[in-house]
Amino acid sequence: MKILLATFWGLPHVGGVDLYIRQLKLGLEQRGHKVDILCRFPDGSGYSILNKRRHLPRKAVYSLVESNVKTYFKKNLPGLEPIIQDAEIEQYCYEMGAAYLGVDSYDLIHAQDVISARALSRIKRPLTALVTTIHGHLAGEWFISLLREGHLENPERRERLWQYAVMREQLGLNCADAATLPTQWMKQMLVDDFAVPADKLNVVPNGIDIKGFTDQLHGESEIRSASGKKIIICPARFDVIKGHKYLIRALAKLRRERDDWVCWLVGSGGLEFNLRELVKLHGIEQNIAFLGTRRDVPALLRQSDIFVLPSLQDNHPYAVMEAQVAGKAVVVSNAGGMPEMVAHGETGLVFPVGDDEQLYHYLRSLLSDDQLRHHLSSQAKHAGNERWSLDTMMSRMDAVYELALIRKRERIGGI
Repeated sequence: MKILLATFWGLPHVGGVDLYIRQLKLGLEQRGHKVDILCRFPDGSGYSILNKRRHLPRKAVYSLVESNVKTYFKKNLPGLEPIIQDAEIEQYCYEMGAAYLGVDSYDLIHAQDVISARALSRIKRPLTALVTTIHGHLAGEWFISLLREGHLENPERRERLWQYAVMREQLGLNCADAATLPTQWMKQMLVDDFAVPADKLNVVPNGIDIKGFTDQLHGESEIRSASGKKIIICPARFDVIKGHKYLIRALAKLRRERDDWVCWLVGSGGLEFNLRELVKLHGIEQNIAFLGTRRDVPALLRQSDIFVLPSLQDNHPYAVMEAQVAGKAVVVSNAGGMPEMVAHGETGLVFPVGDDEQLYHYLRSLLSDDQLRHHLSSQAKHAGNERWSLDTMMSRMDAVYELALIRKRERIGGI
């Protein structure tokens, strides 16, 4: 088949969606499919089909789209929230960009978010099947960003924007012939909170090229472990939802008891200054290293002893998968789908979201008890290699693609 992987987000970027698309492309090409990728530029200034090296600047379509959208809304929906108008303009710009670049030659389009799914459903060929994958809680993340910008102080406005966010999720899923998501947690949320039919949603956990990742584990890095000290690693962007402040609080408690560890914070983001100040406030600068965004994360992971991800919200993070495949003692919060990935006491330890006291106790236990740490590491490695292989993901995805194609043929036959 000829398959288009499409996303509204910019590529390349550091994050799970980028990694997922690259892994999915690899798996599909190993099965003999021809695969292209449609995305925005990393800075949002244009649109591209990467494999064909075809590009369109956003400015080439923006004025036309903005004029038509605002005219339509002024006539039909006067008083519509400017934030909603802006969101719709960006989607229609993406849609026009995709139409210009050409999406008519594909047997199946696999959208990686509800925005690209909705856009492409309007311009694709009738015979082209459409699959949507949900990687995260877009409505919730969008609301968090609006809250930070001070847009949600008015209750009535908050309700209007939430209804729009819900509608966007529903449209992006309902327009698809089939949809996938990596966790039961996310499926239940979409059924309960967004009224998406359960039979449309297929749970397909993410997978990775384990051989390729294992090769990266043995790569070089100029960062070296501190002699005689255990290494705690937390690879995550510096964002509120990643929960770094709870890790820092737990580490501050740990530092009062022992100094035989260092913690590597791998990533970057808008909260870095605040986190550095929090580290100073607790007086643990000598035990915390801010390593920034890096390309040698697997090599750093190889050197580490304990992996931590204290997220407030997460779905099916690749970082946890990689830590398990690497055979590390994993400590995660019970946010989102992570309890489906880590069996407490068997393949890692799971603490309640925001509970820095429990996190502290688990870190202390893993530093003190070599047998426990090695047991969890061994179990995590065995389970990770079995559950997160790319072949396992692709076998499940093949079934979803076949379902989408069958449903498409049935709909076309019934017209």
